[in-house]
Amino acid sequence: MLRPTRRRAYAVAAVLALAACAGGAPRGGRDAPRVEAVRAGRVLVDVASARAPQAVADCVVDGVRRLKIPDDYLALRSQAGGGRVVMLANPATGRTGLTVDVAARANGSQVRLYENGMVVSAQWRALVRRCAG
Repeated sequence: MLRPTRRRAYAVAAVLALAACAGGAPRGGRDAPRVEAVRAGRVLVDVASARAPQAVADCVVDGVRRLKIPDDYLALRSQAGGGRVVMLANPATGRTGLTVDVAARANGSQVRLYENGMVVSAQWRALVRRCAG
């Protein structure tokens, strides 16, 4: 019997949490609404970074992909002024499970992780802090 790795268990938990916040029958494919950044939840991480917004966002995306979360659940947006937004969202409904804002600052970025109703593990918070560092 195969035992799941901790990383795979976190990835499955994230996908299940996104599915739980789906609310309604999946529409899938081209009918899926455009995912919008949601910042209604608590701010779990708020750190200043010397890194450029694109570098921080790329690092977060790489970390999400290492967790084996399908690309369908990953949404990226550009912000005015050179910032980036990385979101985990249900592709069928467009509901956002967590949002990472990477705002451009004079000499780096301001990075914020919002929970938006999703239980965010210490591993997620560590990923965002590591990418900001």
